[in-house]
Amino acid sequence: MFQKLFEPIMIGGVTLKNRMSTAAMEVLYCDENGMVTDRYLNYVEARAKGGFGLIINEAHAVMKGTGGFRKCSGMWMDEQIPGQIKVAEAAHRHGAKIAIQLIHIGRQGEEHVTNRRLVAPSAIQDPTLYETPEELNREDIQEIVNAFGDAAARVRKAGYDLVEVHGAHGYLIQQFLSPYSNKRTDEYGGNLYNRARFSLEIIKNIQEKAGKDFPVIFRISMDEFMEDGLSIAETRAYAKMLEGAGVSAIHASQGNYATIRYMLPPAAVPHAFTADLAEEIKRVVSIPVINVGRYTDPFVAEAVLDAGKADIIAFARQSLADPQFPNKTKEGKIDDIQYCVGCLQGCVGGKKHGIYAQVPVACLANPVLGHESEYDFSPVKEAKKVVVVGGGVAGMEAAYAAAKRGNKVTLYEKNNQLGGQWNYASMPPHKQELTTITIWLKRQLGLLGVDVKLNSEFKPELFNGADVDAVIVATGAKPVAPRIKGIESSNVCYIPDVLGCTRTMGNKPVVIGGGQVGTETAAFLANINKDVTLIELTDKLCVDGQTAVNSFLFDYLDNKKVNILTNASVTEITDESVTYRKDEKEYVITGVTDVVVAVGSKSFDEVSTKITDVGKVVVVGDATKAGDGLAAIADGFKAGYYI
Repeated sequence: MFQKLFEPIMIGGVTLKNRMSTAAMEVLYCDENGMVTDRYLNYVEARAKGGFGLIINEAHAVMKGTGGFRKCSGMWMDEQIPGQIKVAEAAHRHGAKIAIQLIHIGRQGEEHVTNRRLVAPSAIQDPTLYETPEELNREDIQEIVNAFGDAAARVRKAGYDLVEVHGAHGYLIQQFLSPYSNKRTDEYGGNLYNRARFSLEIIKNIQEKAGKDFPVIFRISMDEFMEDGLSIAETRAYAKMLEGAGVSAIHASQGNYATIRYMLPPAAVPHAFTADLAEEIKRVVSIPVINVGRYTDPFVAEAVLDAGKADIIAFARQSLADPQFPNKTKEGKIDDIQYCVGCLQGCVGGKKHGIYAQVPVACLANPVLGHESEYDFSPVKEAKKVVVVGGGVAGMEAAYAAAKRGNKVTLYEKNNQLGGQWNYASMPPHKQELTTITIWLKRQLGLLGVDVKLNSEFKPELFNGADVDAVIVATGAKPVAPRIKGIESSNVCYIPDVLGCTRTMGNKPVVIGGGQVGTETAAFLANINKDVTLIELTDKLCVDGQTAVNSFLFDYLDNKKVNILTNASVTEITDESVTYRKDEKEYVITGVTDVVVAVGSKSFDEVSTKITDVGKVVVVGDATKAGDGLAAIADGFKAGYYI
């Protein structure tokens, strides 16, 4: 079924056992000196153990402060080599080949983070950031070229099989290549060959210092998806230049910070969305082409390879969600794969500060990520009888973790299905992949023998003094009702009514609350052809949302012509109208059929304080503090594991 995925392939003189690779992603598990930590080592080894043929480690700075993150790994000094030797050896123990990616961020950074002056081919500020870089002179350029060569030599000395040069995503090498950022008037500017000169000099320097037999993978952005940026027409020609210079493989990616929604694509972006572009590169070169871009499904990956659009598939965030992805695919355990859902909550995150929040990477689908050495699922010496109250994702995750350790678990859910509010979250446009979390958890609970009792409300008095060792309370949160005149009107409803599809909505609903939930609910209503008005008290929608996710959401609202009112407060609701105040004036929306309240939730726990004579009671997820799915799942997992 997956013949192409498990077919060996060579990059230079290195043979990969299959055509599945991880992609370089900054996980921020190293220390501030760019040194390998045990946490980083264990993270890498887990992916090698999972069966990936090629591991491409995160971007390593070639000079101190040029990686963009405080805890970015580095190869700028010899002292970093010993730790990297351990990483390479760990990958080799499991039959994987391994590469390090080398980077210089150029202007795409922040000086207060890097403690280094930002530089670029031209002194032009990146439109997504705040600082104007210093234009590089020829001497500075040669220093950086040498730094790439020196770093590559260290990579080889550390026992790595290959090196990858990061020439994509708007970082320094691409800044030279792209007419969007390069306005130079010397031999490094102007036509395509001049703009490619910097990267070609880097390749030559690497070959001189690391050896021509040391394979070089070169990562490119095939298209920047913006006016005046790189397009496939130029990158096709560029790929031929790279092959001519001795590059052993092209890693075909896309985008830059200005088009970050394609560089780090959320669930709104189709799977394998750049495969056709990769095919354009593959047509003009004879070296292997690696393609990355929303690959989570083995069937889709196999089809892309079988169609001849790429030679190797890079699974980026999917390798975070499930490091065992290749092994499970090979063994036919498709139903056991934990799928990346494209939420970006833990892997990009940052919310207010984007990818420069300097927070170590986490994963909503995989709470073990970054903690691989902390959890041991060997059976416990003495199994406990554990009761979980609430079948949302926090409760399901708690039941899963407790049962996986060998405990006897019973889960009580008062409704007729598991999933809780997560079922509502998967209803808006672009959110359907969230269902894979509940589908996976349901299957695991069944395999682990968890006794799931649906339509069963937990009654504390029946368990006080009973033979129960621990209770985990995961009863979630309930919607908040704001103090608005008419809030008790019959046309007022809440998120569960709408996204739970228990209420037939009229043609002219008004949604009160422009947070993530309210805004996505407005999109859901617009999707079923309702004339929607969205009212938000502040000046912005989804202030805590992820940039790339919001970008597509806002486009959707705009395309559906949702009437958005910000800096507006609702003062009165009647059976057919909503009155709101904006700019010190009052306005009335007439003909309103439904008013959807989405101003937030509050924790709901009427159980924990009523339980007595039980050894341990733990409250998790939204039942302690209303938050996002990332926090709820992690909270539930830890509670179940340590119960």
